[in-house]
Amino acid sequence: MNEHNPITVRIDEMVQVWKKNVQPQHHLIRWMLKPEDHRMYEGFCRLEASPHGKLDNLFVFFYTSFSQTGTYSHALLQNWLNEYDDEQNQKLLARAGKGIWDVAPIRKAVTEKDYTACDQLLPAMIQSYRNFIGQPNTLFVLGLLPKQMSSPDQFQQWIQQWMEQPKQPGIQLLVFDHVDGNFWGHVFENYADHAVTLKHDLRMQDAIRQIATAGAATDPYAFFRKCMFEMGAAANKKNKPLLYEWGEKAIESGKKTGDKSLLATAYITFAGMLFNFKDHERINELLDTGIRLCKQEIAGGNESIKPLLLQYYTYKGADCQIQKERKEALEWFMKAGNEAVAFGFASQAVSAYYKAWIFADYKGWKEEKLQAGKQALQLTNQLTDEEIQASEYPFMAYDYVQQKQQEEDSLAEIVTHKMLAAYGPDWQQTIEELKQNYTRKKIRQANAGEIMVS
Repeated sequence: MNEHNPITVRIDEMVQVWKKNVQPQHHLIRWMLKPEDHRMYEGFCRLEASPHGKLDNLFVFFYTSFSQTGTYSHALLQNWLNEYDDEQNQKLLARAGKGIWDVAPIRKAVTEKDYTACDQLLPAMIQSYRNFIGQPNTLFVLGLLPKQMSSPDQFQQWIQQWMEQPKQPGIQLLVFDHVDGNFWGHVFENYADHAVTLKHDLRMQDAIRQIATAGAATDPYAFFRKCMFEMGAAANKKNKPLLYEWGEKAIESGKKTGDKSLLATAYITFAGMLFNFKDHERINELLDTGIRLCKQEIAGGNESIKPLLLQYYTYKGADCQIQKERKEALEWFMKAGNEAVAFGFASQAVSAYYKAWIFADYKGWKEEKLQAGKQALQLTNQLTDEEIQASEYPFMAYDYVQQKQQEEDSLAEIVTHKMLAAYGPDWQQTIEELKQNYTRKKIRQANAGEIMVS
């Protein structure tokens, strides 16, 4: 690894913070970072879970989605068993001269969905793994970064439950927390004698700028990236003339590259930053020019620019919304959804329809809200369980099923079946808890004219 690489430098800093602060008596550890730093947390965990790790600890790292307190240990065990059963992993273990890992009791509990047993078996599986690889006393770190989090409160309950489980010495749980959110603060306070919080300013904007703008001064792509960062800096300073200067340079640079996708990115980025200045005339000019460019490229066979066209439609809707052209805004959000369906982008379509759905809900337009929700839910069979969990689909599903629960409705039946598969029998309770936090946030954004950036 290049020791001067900005990312490598920051991971090395994280290693040093760990060495300085984490002690064997700490059973609970968290990295307290900015939300945008989660990739560095992930990189740190992935590195330490690899043969190239710089710490002496044994790391195992999972992205396992969190649905509810009672089922999460089961989900982690199932994930771990799937990794162990992977054919490639089995070959690596065989080459390393490892025998068979006896996981029969764990496999039985997972297969039978004995959630209580799974809670008790997770620490046991960790110790079993330490014994299996011949390091029974080495400090073990279970690192978690759930790719989907349905309820932060329930996740904190799971951490509390984990801390109460009997464990062998030297087993540590590592989680990620937001420096401004302090989501797990209560449980860390409860176990202050056995918990440690790690904080470090990773200066990620500086790192990204260094990486993105690296290159010769005559390289138009490097200069284009420089324009993007300078535009962002000007917008943050609320310096409109400077933003205009770098925005125009970005457009000229995009033209010089001959890369139409890059040029379309310049138009929409410039327009997006002008939202703060409510320069609607220039915003519309940029967006309309970009839409024409995207359509020409798509007609010419450039499939890669399709997602950008959908983003343009959403920006148009947001600009109409800010100008109180509410029906036009809704039309643009729906247009983004309809076009995404035509492109075969089911997940993007759901997201676009959700923008229309939440906006119509905010305005009290019942028919328009119902239509947006139905358009999204008609894509049900095109979506995997993982795509369902990672999207806004569950909110529209919950609302629709609630409306149709007193009548026969084939779409409601399809949606219910999908939600049962994705979230289990208590799916409505799970989504109600998530909805209380998430939808309130979206409605506030709609009120502030921020739906475009959600």
